[in-house]
Amino acid sequence: MVVNSNSGPGSPLEETKMPNHVAIIMDGNGRWATQRGLSRIEGHQEGEKAITDVVRASSEWGIKALTLFAFSTENWKRPANEVAFLMSFNLNLLRKRVGEFHDRNIKIRFLGRREGIPRPLVDQINKDQEKTRKNDGMKLNVAFNY
Repeated sequence: MVVNSNSGPGSPLEETKMPNHVAIIMDGNGRWATQRGLSRIEGHQEGEKAITDVVRASSEWGIKALTLFAFSTENWKRPANEVAFLMSFNLNLLRKRVGEFHDRNIKIRFLGRREGIPRPLVDQINKDQEKTRKNDGMKLNVAFNY
């Protein structure tokens, strides 16, 4: 079965050739931005666009599970303003995208510690997991504070 005939050079993507699980370490947004004379925060904003495209494509292509390594415990060592931005950024990202992901039948699961994460973000994480828990499409695992 052809999954997407617009896959670029080469043959179309075939369901039998799709991996069951893809994992991505979300790293390098700050370096990418710095190399272009942008702020690290602008790099994170561009990374959000890219990862949203990846989630959409993975779901459409029949990938069964996508794991995003989003925020490790090492990330707490970043400058305080960047950590604060990432916490509010992720909260807003979840609020903005959960409806679309739910409509795509994606089940969202968060992996990692809840300690240290601001209460509004923990509440949103719990809400989003509950909202999508019965979805039986792609599993979106978000490793956060792991």
